[in-house]
Parts: sequence; structure tokens; C-alpha cells
Amino acid sequence: MAYSKFYVTFSEMALLQILWDASRPLNRQEIMAKAYENPEEPLFARTSFHLLANELHKKGLLVPVDNMGIGRKNARRYAPTLSRNEFLALQVSSTENYSPQDMPEIFAALMDYSKDADVGAILTGMEQLIQKKREQLAKKEPFPNDD
Repeated sequence: MAYSKFYVTFSEMALLQILWDASRPLNRQEIMAKAYENPEEPLFARTSFHLLANELHKKGLLVPVDNMGIGRKNARRYAPTLSRNEFLALQVSSTENYSPQDMPEIFAALMDYSKDADVGAILTGMEQLIQKKREQLAKKEPFPNDD
């Protein structure tokens, strides 16, 4: 799916965060329970759920998952179309002045701003990803999201 530049509201982001934290599709009741864990400061209004879900669907960030039967136990569930990290990468890469040549500096800045990070483990992980990308380039395999 090709994503265009978009803006995500605080409430839309809260709904996505709930789904990412759950790591599985959730129904409206489960989402609202998470949104209202602190009733004094809910993440979004009860009446705005369908508006938020529809907007995220229009933006290509949320899909309804068909229910598998009748009843509350089998209610329609919702799932994000991107992982949290894919979403963050999309946010950066869709900014007006982004250039792929900025990636090394962006990675360095992320490490600088990640307090308590195990930099050695991060660098090892990055080296493994770089090697995998080099192998894909050598085989001329398409990268994920090359549509």
C-alpha cells in the first residue's frame, strides 16, 4: 500500500498505541476498556471511537477484522496495518524535507535520545540488518513495502 503524507491526531495515536500494545486485534469494548483505564483522564471520548476508527481506516492505518460469529464475544475487531516501528519510519520519511541520505544521522540521533540504551546491542542489531539488506541488494530482491 502506498501511504501519502498524513497527520495523526492525539486521539488517533492513542487508539493505535492501544492496538500496538495489545499485539492482537481488539474489539471496541476491549479498546474502550484500555482507553478508560484512568477514568479521570481517558485517552479519547467514548462517542468518538467510530470517528477515530473510520479516520484511521481512511488513512490506511487501521483495518476492521471480520468477526467470526454472532455475539459480543465475536464482535468486529480492529488491527493496525503497520507496526509501531513501521509507523514511526513512515512519519519520518513522509516529512517534506526528508532525504534517504539522512538515515545515518537519524539513527545516530535516535541512539543519542534513547537513554539507558544498550548501544552495543543496538549496533550489533543494525549490523545484522545492514548485512541482510546487502544480501537483498546482491540478489536484487525487492525490499518490503516496494509496491
